[in-house]
Amino acid sequence: MDENDIIGVVREYLEDKENSYALMLTGEWGCGKTYFVEHALTEKLEAGKNRHPVVVASAYGAKDLAELCGAIEAGFISKYAIGRTAGGERSRRDSLVEFAKDTGVSFLGKKIRELEKRAGVDLKMAPLNAVNLIIGPEALLVIDDVERCGMGLRELLGAVDHLVVACGKKVVLVCNEDEWRKRVEPKDEKGQGAKGTAGEYDDLIEKTVWRKCRFRPSVDSVVKRVLGDVLDGMYPSAFEDAASAIRGSGSPNFRSLSKMRPVLVGMKESGFFAEPADPESARAVFREVCGFAAGAAKGKRIEPPSSREDSVLRGGIFESRRLKYAALDFIPRFFERCEGVDSEHVRSCLEDYLATFYPDGPAARKALECIDSIRYAAFRDADVPGMVETVVAGIVPGDGGRGLSFDVYPDALRAVKGIAGEFADALPEGIAPLVKAMESSIELDPESAVRSIGKNRVEWQEVPFEPSGAYEIPALEEVDRLRELALTTLHERESKSLDNVLRNAPDQFAEKLYLTFSKSDDRSEPILSLISLDASLFVRAMEEMPPKDIQLVHRVLSPDDLMGSRLASLESEDRKALAAWAKRLGSEIGKAEAKEHFQRIYFGAISQSLEYLADI
Repeated sequence: MDENDIIGVVREYLEDKENSYALMLTGEWGCGKTYFVEHALTEKLEAGKNRHPVVVASAYGAKDLAELCGAIEAGFISKYAIGRTAGGERSRRDSLVEFAKDTGVSFLGKKIRELEKRAGVDLKMAPLNAVNLIIGPEALLVIDDVERCGMGLRELLGAVDHLVVACGKKVVLVCNEDEWRKRVEPKDEKGQGAKGTAGEYDDLIEKTVWRKCRFRPSVDSVVKRVLGDVLDGMYPSAFEDAASAIRGSGSPNFRSLSKMRPVLVGMKESGFFAEPADPESARAVFREVCGFAAGAAKGKRIEPPSSREDSVLRGGIFESRRLKYAALDFIPRFFERCEGVDSEHVRSCLEDYLATFYPDGPAARKALECIDSIRYAAFRDADVPGMVETVVAGIVPGDGGRGLSFDVYPDALRAVKGIAGEFADALPEGIAPLVKAMESSIELDPESAVRSIGKNRVEWQEVPFEPSGAYEIPALEEVDRLRELALTTLHERESKSLDNVLRNAPDQFAEKLYLTFSKSDDRSEPILSLISLDASLFVRAMEEMPPKDIQLVHRVLSPDDLMGSRLASLESEDRKALAAWAKRLGSEIGKAEAKEHFQRIYFGAISQSLEYLADI
């Protein structure tokens, strides 16, 4: 039953004056029973004209009737016997405190102390009579944590029966009945349990409890109560996405969701979801983070897949989930290593996760679907213009999201050109719009395009394809043009950048040159950028360099270091250009005056490297 259903049952119970039984509210540990009673149930019952005060007492650890009644007294006192009115005069609550002190009401349980002699007689009050005195006829007494009570089953239910029958009180027992029942089931050959027998439990419960309500709150209500304030303002659909992810991780648990708060607070403070360039992908990341965090909060640990997995596919899926979980490092840090949640670290993890597991934005994903449809002929003729438009739109999305990866460009060209001839009427411009969009994208980020060419040299037609079967990658002139555009654009950009630093910030030139050459690939573009530099400016900058900077220049120009692996990729014309530039630079170094010892050493070493380059 959800919250509204249970509130309705309790209202009916309170209004039925003839019913001399208790209600039971049962549910799994951590499902939110106590939270529901102290908030939703209390708020509803204590509002309006027909209000019913709610007194909540915990039976946790009560070993006898006196301690149970003491817990009820404490629940009542904590609710009603604190504070004064705003004006400072004595209130009903203050009067109640004085009354309790004057009459000797026990705040610690046990028996009520002997009342002062006021009428010439001594009065003593039994614990249940004291409870009867302080709990009014319109009030609802809620006894929580019943399964953790230390009293015997018969004694506990006997006290409840006395309250509802002899005293006419309305009582709700809150417990995990499955766990309570385990405590009284037979545990030895004689059929005796710790507190009774299973048969005795059923008999006493049937006599004392009128109705059992199993608490099964909706996921939305649990998430709203526990995490609603954190989710508010995260982004418009954060609540729906969180509830969906948590629902997928299993039944909602108040305790585990409460543990999630620091993680969600860190995500909110990171600002990652405030104004993402790609809202759809950001939402997908948020749903997955919530799902992983909800599982981790309940104690689930995502470990590497077992060798006994029943299928390769299942193992692959599990491994993928584990890798994603590990990538979000702030989750295992918080739940497994009990470290704090740092918002800057959270943002770093989220950004890396997005780039790794959602490399394409929504427009790019739609474009990929269309490319696959074209490849497998899974489309109708009328769909062709729209599909091609979608592929073009996925190159440089208008919403600022990430477009198609450069790795996909050759496949996209081959797919669209494969149908362009057959659907010439539907595609009057052919693949021209697609090529134009790709050119624009490459000019924006030539470095990434060149990295893709280095990883996919066959697809980009930089090296010939050797077919081993019937399938052959078709060679397209457009792919050659795009490849050359990427290489040329990158070369021009790096040349301008190096030249700008050399002319305007020579003290930073050595480091800039070293970073340009220290990339992991063995392409020749850095060499072409280098030989476009003015040799006299280069030497003038070297004369002002400190030892550590001139050492970097030596590493760049040495055939045994960074220069060496790139020489093999040079074309014959570029080799001639490098040789000519090396001669010019060597000549300029010969004119330089080496005043310092380190200059004489490095100028000599660099001159030897240039002599080698001049002879290639």
